[in-house]
Formats: sequence, C-alpha cells, structure tokens
Amino acid sequence: MQEYKRFKDPIYGYVKIPANYVNNIIDSAEFQRLRRIVQTSYSPLYSAAVHNRFIHSIGVYHLGTIAAKSVFADLEKVDSVEFDVDLKRIKEVFLLACLLHDVGHAPFSHTGEKYYLDENGGYSELHNKLTSFVNTESFKNDIPENSKSAAPHEIMSAIVGLKCFGYYFENDFEKELFARCITGYKYSENNLLNSIYNCIITLLNSKVIDVDRLDYLIRDAYFTGFETVNIDYARLLSSLTIVIRDNNKASLGYNKNAISVIENVVYAHDAERKWIQTHPIVLYDMYIIQHVIDNLNTRFSTNNEGKLFSLESLSLEGHILNNDLEISLLCDDDIVHLLKKNKQDPLCMEYFSRKDRRHPLWKSESEYKAYVSLQFGTEGIMQNNFYEALSETEKYMRKNSESWIINDSVIAKIEQDLKNLDDERYQIGQSTKNAQRTQKEKILKVINALKSYANKNGMDCDFVLLEASNFYSGFNKDDLSNIPIKFPQKTGDNTFPLKKVVSLLESDKIKSKYFFYLFYKEGKKPINKEELCKELYKALI
Repeated sequence: MQEYKRFKDPIYGYVKIPANYVNNIIDSAEFQRLRRIVQTSYSPLYSAAVHNRFIHSIGVYHLGTIAAKSVFADLEKVDSVEFDVDLKRIKEVFLLACLLHDVGHAPFSHTGEKYYLDENGGYSELHNKLTSFVNTESFKNDIPENSKSAAPHEIMSAIVGLKCFGYYFENDFEKELFARCITGYKYSENNLLNSIYNCIITLLNSKVIDVDRLDYLIRDAYFTGFETVNIDYARLLSSLTIVIRDNNKASLGYNKNAISVIENVVYAHDAERKWIQTHPIVLYDMYIIQHVIDNLNTRFSTNNEGKLFSLESLSLEGHILNNDLEISLLCDDDIVHLLKKNKQDPLCMEYFSRKDRRHPLWKSESEYKAYVSLQFGTEGIMQNNFYEALSETEKYMRKNSESWIINDSVIAKIEQDLKNLDDERYQIGQSTKNAQRTQKEKILKVINALKSYANKNGMDCDFVLLEASNFYSGFNKDDLSNIPIKFPQKTGDNTFPLKKVVSLLESDKIKSKYFFYLFYKEGKKPINKEELCKELYKALI
C-alpha cells in the first residue's frame, strides 16, 4: 500500500502526495529553491501577493490528480489503441510533470526568464540542452521555431526535471512525454494514439484551460484579494472527458455540467490580465527589475558557459562567475542581495525606496484611450500617427538608453545623430539616410513635446515610456469556442463545439497590439493629462 504525506494548502485543504515524491523530489534542494521564487510580480499593487512557486507547484499537482482521475477513467475504455507503456505509467509521468512544471523557474516571476535565452534572444541553447536529455527523433522534429516556442522557464523546468529526477522515468518515451507536458509541444504525427497523448499534454499546458492556469487564477485571486468570479475547479475537472471524433482523432472535452465553470475561467483570466498584469504599478516595478537584472547579468556573466541565469546557477553545485561571484540555487534573494551591493544605480534605489519612483500619467488602458481619443480621435490617420510616434520612441529608448529615461541628454544624442546623417563621411545609402532622418525627427518631436510641457510647468524633463499589451479577451480564442461539450443521450452521446451551444461574449478585434504608459517625476504642482496630450498633438499633427 502506497504511503502518502500531506501538505496543508489554504485553498484546497490537505493535499496528499506519495511519500517517495516528497522524500526524493519535494525535499530536494532544487525543489525547495521554489520557496524563494515569488509566484507573481503583483506585490507592488497587492501587498499580500507574496505566494511562491513552491505552493503553486503543490497546487498544480493536486489539480492534476483530480483531472487525471476523470481522463484516465475514459482512456481505460479505449480499446482501439495500444499505448507505448502501461496507462498507470503514463498517468505517473503526467503527475510528475505537474509537480515539476516550474522547477526551473527564474527569479522574479516572468521578468527573469528571458535571460535563459541566447544572447540574440534565440532558443537554440535551451532546445539543444533539452534534446540532450530527450533523445528521440520525434521530439526533435516537433520543436517549433522561436516565435512558437514554449516560455523559457518551461523549457528550463523540463531540463532540470530530467537532469535531477530522470531516474523516475523508465524509457525514452516517458522522458519525451514528460518534456512535452511541461513545454506544451504536441505530437505532430496525426493519429489516434498521438491525439490521445496530446490531450494529456493539454491538461497541463494549453491556450485556454489547464491545471497550471486554474491554480494560478484561483491562488492569485486568493492572495491578492482581487474580487473575481468563483471557479468551481472540482466540478470542472470531474467533467473532463476524452471525445473520439468521427475522423478517429481524440480531443479533450467536457460534460455539459461544466459549461458555466468554463466561462468563469475565461472571465477570471481576462480580469487578471486586464486589471492586474498590465497595471502601470506592476509594469513599472518590472521595468526597474529588468533594468537592474540587465546590469547584473552584464557584470557577472562571463560567456555562454558562465551566465548568471543558467542551468548551472540553478543547481546545488553552482558555479563561479565574474568577480568571483559564486552562485547556486539561484533565487529572488540572490538578486536582491546583489542589488543592495549596487546602490549607486538610481533605479536600484527606486526598487528599495518607493518615494522616489515615477508616477503613471494614466492608470489603465481605458484612461489612456480616453485621453488619446480626446485629442487624436478613436481611429484613423491621426491616432495611427500618434501610436507610431510613441512606438518608435519607446523602441529607440530601449535600444539606445541604458535606463530608458527621456531627458535632456537623450535630446542631445538624437540631435547629434541627425547631424551625423548630414556628414558626408557617414557612408550609407540615401534612402537609408532618409528613413533614419524621418524616424529620428518623429522621435524628437515626441521628446521635445514632453520637454516643452515640463519647462512650462516647472518640472524636470524626466519621463519613462513603457509599452503594454492591449486587452484581448479569451472569449475570442478559437481554442475556446471549439472545446467539445458532451450531452449524454440514451441512444448515445452527442457532442457539440462550445460555440454551438453557448452565446459566447465577443469583443472587437483590436487594431494595434499595444498601448503606452508615460511615467513622470512628481513636481510642485499636479500634472495635467489633457494639457500634456495637447502638447503631443501640436508636435505630431
């Protein structure tokens, strides 16, 4: 009889986990590291949102056991396929993936994970490392291009899981399925067996509903105190079913009694993305952290074999970097410690002392649109010009300014760049010169408008422009509208896509992916949003 140990979770109550998983995995240094990795970047906005990746991983495992009970009960009835290994082993691989899906997560939630990538932002090193542990041609063939790749922390988690706990897997198939569950890399070969495996993969990693997303939606709402809809996870997961379609392919579906919960999951996800993830206070904190981590990464990383954010840094053994910095089990605490030793950087001080932080001109996408529409209209050429000008300015600041701060020195630099374009020694084609001149003149108009407003109002010219994603509702996703819903009948089950049985909410297609937040240093008198927008209007139109 299998022995279990129990963890008390504030959301689910007691969570039972096999004792051998606790002794060999959860109690290991690599897994315990997750206690020091914050789950979200929301604490600047919601002070109690300090939950960690450790308890989230326990929660995902718990939800995985509920989901697996429903799905594998259905799979035991499928007699038209021969599985590569026993179903019990497939279930265990899935549950191990649930437990370890974040074991390679970088410090500071998703802000730190981009530093796992190559210097050019590519995925080659991560994918090469992962395929060295998953030695199958089918997996190598199904690794997508960069734009469709998994999140860097997902790939790293699969690597750490296989490196540290690979002895749990009996063959290459199990290692491959484990890696696919964490990364979401589905089997491309389209047959009934692979479509069943893809159903198991999407239980953990999908575009709409999975046990990872369910836990963080429920947990984030609990710890932030953000009032959102209730998600009846037990009802939802117990309604999971495998649907075998007429084309002899399997899909993950739900029984009809889960429809209301499916809608609630999308409502909850929409609310978190719209009102928390893109809140200017959250984005500004991420901007500070990204800037200071950039500096730390440059200071201490030696080369591709000695990166601050790397597999070696996550390990118990660790490694030595530049300036004799020894790092192991890299976590949030290490980054904070290094920040304290770099207090001469003004943004480091902003991280510790909030009173010196810049403030957002507007506090939501809705407020941005209201003020921009007042001057530039709701759509058309004028608003497009405004969007393009801010976009060019934001990109220029990211590329050419270490701290992205718009000030007098940036104006001087752009003016010098324009003079250089007139220099005959500047050997580039005339069409390229013209394009660069147009771009820099547009950027200079934006920055000079901000400087003009600052001068008129006795403020320092000191602004930061940050890009934010426009809200796009999950109700617009095809993956949601095509979820199979099963209606039991005496003569046999009838299955319909969700869009055929529910009037789903829809929103207009967004015309641009991004909007912008402008941050400023507080002066002696409050800033006038309308007047500042007028300055931009006069400069750009």
